[in-house]
Formats: sequence, structure tokens, C-alpha cells
Amino acid sequence: MPMAPQTLALLIESHAAVLQVLVRSRTPHWEDVVQEAFCRLAQQHPAPDQPVAWLFTVCKNLAENANRTDRRRTRRETIKALPEAFQSDPGQALEHSETLAAVEALESTLKDTLVARIWGGLGFEEIGKLLGVSAPTAFRRYESALRQIRDILVSPTERTP
Repeated sequence: MPMAPQTLALLIESHAAVLQVLVRSRTPHWEDVVQEAFCRLAQQHPAPDQPVAWLFTVCKNLAENANRTDRRRTRRETIKALPEAFQSDPGQALEHSETLAAVEALESTLKDTLVARIWGGLGFEEIGKLLGVSAPTAFRRYESALRQIRDILVSPTERTP
């Protein structure tokens, strides 16, 4: 039998703060962890015999999972940010910092379009929906972003008409 709402409310009032203190030192997502633990408790069928001990265990496990997820996300983002991710032609590698500076120098609408297309792999229809513009407008913004990046990264003597 699931836990009565009144019992759950009493547990939240009496133990939420303690659980937050327990989890706060384990993860920056401590509020989400405690909330998720109480949500899971409300869904338990049958309710655990010792709900406080159950909450402590679940909070500890959820904090570890949140940290593991953060580490994996950071590792993926670091790999994607390596200079190789910015190279369309490995034979003509651009410096990572120069490329980032050129992308950062773009107007936000152009930057969003460029990032969505190149690193997000989105099509112009999808980019248009994402940014609230038509597909042709997304394409024009993409072309404009590429032109501006070329102007920043390529010296005038190296440009072809």
C-alpha cells in the first residue's frame, strides 16, 4: 500500500532539511536530489518499512548518480571542445583559440546558427524552427557567419574572390 499523503508531508517537514545537509556536501544538485528522493518515496508500493533510512540511502545514491552524470558530461564536452572537433580538414588545422575567438566575435543569432549547424548537426529547417525563422533565413545567417569567420581568420592576401 502506498504511503499516505499526510505521512509523506510529515516526513518532508521533519527530514527534508536534514537530507539537504547530508547531500549538500556531496553534489551541487542537492535540492534536486532531495526532491527526487521524496518523489520516489511517494511512488513506492508498498511503502518502505523504514522510510527515513530509505530516504537517506536514496539521497546518497542519487547524489552519486548526479556526480557521475556531471563527470561524463564534462568529459564529453571536453572531447568535443578539442581542436580536432573544429577541424573540417585535418591538413589545414586552425588554432583552437583563434577559432573560438572568431566564433565568439559573431553576433548571437549568427553564432547560434553556426553552432547548431556545424557542431549540432541540425538542418536548416530544424535551425529555423529552433530560432523562430524560416529555413532560407537560417541558411543566409549560416553563410553570413562563415563569411565573417573567414574574414577574421584569413588574411586579405590569402582570400580568393
